[in-house]
Amino acid sequence: MKTNYLIVYATILFFFLILIQSTVFANSSWHWVTGSPKEMFPIAIVSTLAFETIAILLFAKVGRGLWISIKVFVIVAVANIISFLAPYVIRAIEMKGPCGEYAWECAFDKGPYYIVLFGYLFLTLVIEVPIIYYILKKVTTNPRKLIITLFAVNVVTTLLVAVLERSLYFGQW
Repeated sequence: MKTNYLIVYATILFFFLILIQSTVFANSSWHWVTGSPKEMFPIAIVSTLAFETIAILLFAKVGRGLWISIKVFVIVAVANIISFLAPYVIRAIEMKGPCGEYAWECAFDKGPYYIVLFGYLFLTLVIEVPIIYYILKKVTTNPRKLIITLFAVNVVTTLLVAVLERSLYFGQW
């Protein structure tokens, strides 16, 4: 009976050692070789706000006029700020244990963190699109076109920022 347990434990250990491997970099730290993507943050915000505002005004049939343009810009700006900060707030909460009171700084500086990571598109679509849609649906003549425009423009801007920052910024352990 003990031999059966030993065989099961040996098999499980074998699978852990062979199949579930990860590289560990002991006594090393991450650093950006070409500069941090934080340098791109203001450019990413300004270009994203401009692109999204113009696309909504042109394609989503939200009306014309200076007041509507200002309203669209402010709503897009607020939604983007919430959307941009959400991943860093989550990361700061995760970093609270190892970094303590400096968790917010660690969220930006510790590790190979780009502005746009894998789950960022999901967060953008879940946070930003509903905020903009529910506020602007009152001023649009075609709510369906608004939602399609919001999804399309957010996918394009998120992918564009992700590709640009990975093309421009490199790091190493």
